[in-house]
Amino acid sequence: LLGRGDDATVEAALALLPRIPGHEADKIRDVSALVKSGRQRDAAIAVIKTIPDKHWKQGDVRSVVDHLVAHISEMPAKERTKPAAKEAIGLAYKLAKLLPAAQATEINQRLKNADVRVVAIGTVPERMIYDKDKIVVQAGRPIEIRFSNTDFMPHNLAILKPGTLEEIGLLSESTAQSPDAAKRQFIPASPHVLLGSRLLQPGETQALSFEVPKTPGVYPIVCTYPGHWRRMYAALYVVDDVAAYMVNPAKSNLVVKDALLKVGTQGHEWTLSELVPDLKKLSGRSFEVGKSAFKVANCVACHKLNGDGNEFGPDLAKLDPKFGSTEILTEILDPSKAINEKFQSTTYVLASGRTITGLKVSESPDSIHVIDNPLAKGKPLVLRKADIDEEIKSKLSLMPKGLLDKLSREEVLDLIAYLIARGDRQNPIFAPSHHGNHGGRKE
Repeated sequence: LLGRGDDATVEAALALLPRIPGHEADKIRDVSALVKSGRQRDAAIAVIKTIPDKHWKQGDVRSVVDHLVAHISEMPAKERTKPAAKEAIGLAYKLAKLLPAAQATEINQRLKNADVRVVAIGTVPERMIYDKDKIVVQAGRPIEIRFSNTDFMPHNLAILKPGTLEEIGLLSESTAQSPDAAKRQFIPASPHVLLGSRLLQPGETQALSFEVPKTPGVYPIVCTYPGHWRRMYAALYVVDDVAAYMVNPAKSNLVVKDALLKVGTQGHEWTLSELVPDLKKLSGRSFEVGKSAFKVANCVACHKLNGDGNEFGPDLAKLDPKFGSTEILTEILDPSKAINEKFQSTTYVLASGRTITGLKVSESPDSIHVIDNPLAKGKPLVLRKADIDEEIKSKLSLMPKGLLDKLSREEVLDLIAYLIARGDRQNPIFAPSHHGNHGGRKE
């Protein structure tokens, strides 16, 4: 309800939430998402204040606080004395106390000096997307970007010149094996890159000072870690007047030069019950749309089919013939439901506090060799056993959730048909339908 209901439903659900005992981790996850998105933020803040401190993890705290500070910094000074602003500020101070002393001091100082606009952007666990797909900023003004990674895998953030997203994305893949790739945080060396973060490990945060370009336009924000760029991106809208843009976005006449930015990353969260009835009548589907959807949904990051993609995950051309449309759809929608042990990752908690998640490829009496991103095809990380405090088999698949969210219903069905056919254009499933329902139709 919190993620998918209308405003009235979400508001009613938030009012009931404090009365429901337990489930604190779920409450923190779902209500924090509302704070970050700005939807029903005041009501969400009221709920968060009822959750006892002991249930908060530092990574969750930092991400929420960064978004609260960003929200406060966007307010005109006169608005910060109103009740809703005071509640947000009070919660930021309260949560800051749960952080290490140095971080708490930093947060408190930022709250006292909230004149420079803070833009918070984080990651969505298990989905390989940013928690925002659009940010609007004033041309020529300095901002501070607070980038936090609450996902279980590493991510970076780069801001690019308009029209260069695909070029930089392909460059990030072709240079992933270069000797200097890790040193440059997997961000390609290119004049098209205007800003680049560190490669943040799970739980890490970075503050980035950025002088917004003076030229209005739609600037790509993207994770250039190998295999991520086709899915993990957002748009920085640079405008002459933020207030005027919010009133009438169409009047800005901004041109989106990057094809991917014309499709939001959040999209519709498809469920099995919505799609299963259509799987019973798969015929007359579109081969070309299915093949295109294989790329749009980022299946190519880990799987190879019909000449496209990477050979990291299972070979889709050799799937068991008994593995039909419902089974394929279930695997895509809930990739962590049943993880093949061959591709199951492990999380290592180090004595330093750092966590590493990856595939164990070899082991010696003193060390463990781990690949944290097989797509990078670099040398395995060598972890000394003496430095490992805990070793946990991950219950999360390396395949993210939400792969179908950017697709329409018809595109989803064309993709499933493409996978059922194992990429074979001659499969009868692509034969023209006599019922007038062509698989290429968009909703």
